[in-house]
Order: sequence, then C-alpha cells, then structure tokens
Amino acid sequence: MSESSFSVASTDQERLAALKVVADSFEEGMRQGMDRDTLAVASFTVVMQMLVEVYGRAAVCVVMHDTEKRVQAGEFG
Repeated sequence: MSESSFSVASTDQERLAALKVVADSFEEGMRQGMDRDTLAVASFTVVMQMLVEVYGRAAVCVVMHDTEKRVQAGEFG
C-alpha cells in the first residue's frame, strides 16, 4: 500500500455494487425519517473508524490530507 492511497483489491463492478449498498442504506434511513445530514455524519464516522482499524492512523491522515485537494477540485460534487 502506498502512503497516499488505500490498496483495495476489488473490481469496478464490486465498487459499484458497494456504492449501491451504501446509497440504498441512506435511502432506507431517510424513509425511516432520519435526517440526511445526520446520516452523512454518522456514515463518515463509521467509515473513518473502519479505515483507521484496517489501515492505521498514519495512512488515514495522509489520505485525508489528499482528500482536501479532491474536495476543493470538485471531485465529489
């Protein structure tokens, strides 16, 4: 694994399937009356905890630093 990215051995099809699972979970939460912002913050918290558990704090810090540039460039919307 490089310090600036996570090594994930998955295909494009697997990544798309995982994105659909996450999006469907959001939809279900909203159908149950949960606020979109609350779901987003909770999801981010869970993701960060999982990434630290799998890759360690140092690697997550590097990726989060790189993510700032990606956000500012409009990669996520």
